[in-house]
Amino acid sequence: MEYRVGIIGCGGISAAHANGYKAIVNTRIVAAAEPDTQRRAKFGETYGVSRLYEDYPPMLDNEALDIVSICTWPGWHCEMTVAAAKRGVKGILCEKPMAFNLGQADKMIEACEKSGTKLAIGHQHRFDPQSVKAKELVKEGAIGEVLWIFGHCSSDLLSNGTHVVDLIKFFADDSPVTWVMGQIDRHTTGLGRFGHVAEDMAIGHFQFENGIRAFIEQGECAPSGYAFHLHGVEGMMGVNAPQGKRLYVVTKNGALEVPLEGGNSYQREIEELLAWIEGGHEHRSNAKRGRETMEVLMAIMESSRLRKTVRLPLATKESPLELMIQAGQI
Repeated sequence: MEYRVGIIGCGGISAAHANGYKAIVNTRIVAAAEPDTQRRAKFGETYGVSRLYEDYPPMLDNEALDIVSICTWPGWHCEMTVAAAKRGVKGILCEKPMAFNLGQADKMIEACEKSGTKLAIGHQHRFDPQSVKAKELVKEGAIGEVLWIFGHCSSDLLSNGTHVVDLIKFFADDSPVTWVMGQIDRHTTGLGRFGHVAEDMAIGHFQFENGIRAFIEQGECAPSGYAFHLHGVEGMMGVNAPQGKRLYVVTKNGALEVPLEGGNSYQREIEELLAWIEGGHEHRSNAKRGRETMEVLMAIMESSRLRKTVRLPLATKESPLELMIQAGQI
């Protein structure tokens, strides 16, 4: 069958989604919604879309859509996901971060479960060739039992920390996180990339149920770049190393040569969403996993707010950072 696609938000990330759909023979972008006139017109011209809307509710009402891609800032993710689910679309690909707090994430999941809509969160790095190969090597025992994973990125927790935590979870086989200890610093009143309140620096330490421990650094003092270091009892692995290597593996027998396949990660995440809709296995970035990632991010903030280790599940449904700001704690 052909899947009719609607895009909400025609900013920068929409191009990645649109190109992914264009590469798949049975998906067709039939409509897009964007309040900015010039951006809306450019998207339509670039991707051959004539059904263009200033706001998304009329698009959802007027178009018989199968799939909706939500490519807006996260402040609108919850309401747009709920609205699309109520219209009965088959699948939604919502950009990261999933939401601003766990309460919003729960509303999104509830709405999609009620309508039978498949909801995936845009953690496309789970489809990067180096990430996929790294996980394969871990499962094959290339570096022995994994003890510790370190990830870092010079942005705030919600902007790209969501990718860091999510990929660590991917490498740890999505084992449940049992506890989190974190600290944040907010010495400016600046906002994150998506217009949200954000910290200037964050660190987080957490443990998975399978015994793997992880540590992340985010923000202005973190090592530059989006990279990961996995340490096992028989070797170590680097993913997206600052030195430019997408994947390197060092074992007790020396370094391994690891060939990587190419491919479009956005296309692959869309293809897996289609397969899920058609009865295949759950999407590797399904909404429940997206919520688990969000829970770790919120727990880092909550640990800083309460000044203690936080055991999961996390009870706080609001953003702990916003609570701290409101209380004058930070």
